[in-house]
Amino acid sequence: MKHFLLSFLIFQSFCTLGQNEKLILTESANNLWFETLNLTGTLEEKIELINERLTNDVNVYIEWSFSDGITASRFPKLDSISKIRTKGFCKPLYLVKYKNDVIAFRIENPMNSELTDSVTGLISKHNIRNVEIWTDDKRQALYGTSADCGVIMLELKKRKVFKAFKKLNLTNWKYDEISNYK
Repeated sequence: MKHFLLSFLIFQSFCTLGQNEKLILTESANNLWFETLNLTGTLEEKIELINERLTNDVNVYIEWSFSDGITASRFPKLDSISKIRTKGFCKPLYLVKYKNDVIAFRIENPMNSELTDSVTGLISKHNIRNVEIWTDDKRQALYGTSADCGVIMLELKKRKVFKAFKKLNLTNWKYDEISNYK
């Protein structure tokens, strides 16, 4: 039994190390990811990168510091050994737009993989018309500190996809400061 447990722990350590290589945990890694996204040529490749980031961000939690010096730690649920989260720098703000309607959301703490799977299922080449990436001052003028780590705007082709995003209640997710944005 000891050997089995030791083997399991060693295997889990290797999996965690391999998993952390894909995670965006620092400001420089986030900036590099946005550069890669900007340089990506086709819409399909951009969507693939965005879905990969959404999936990987499930394993990252953020400790937010506010201007008044208060730090808010949102520790994730440890629902299994495979879902232990790692402390990261920040996550992008996602905007889903159909005509004049916009939903703003960020993969926040704690997040379950079922909801992420629903979001990534809706973000496909059949549903997305255009992807805009904002890393300049325009993003902060519109969305404040919620946009510190960049903004990804996904313009949708169909209203029914927008309604599907709305049903997911992404903007009401646990203490999210962006829930009041329209």
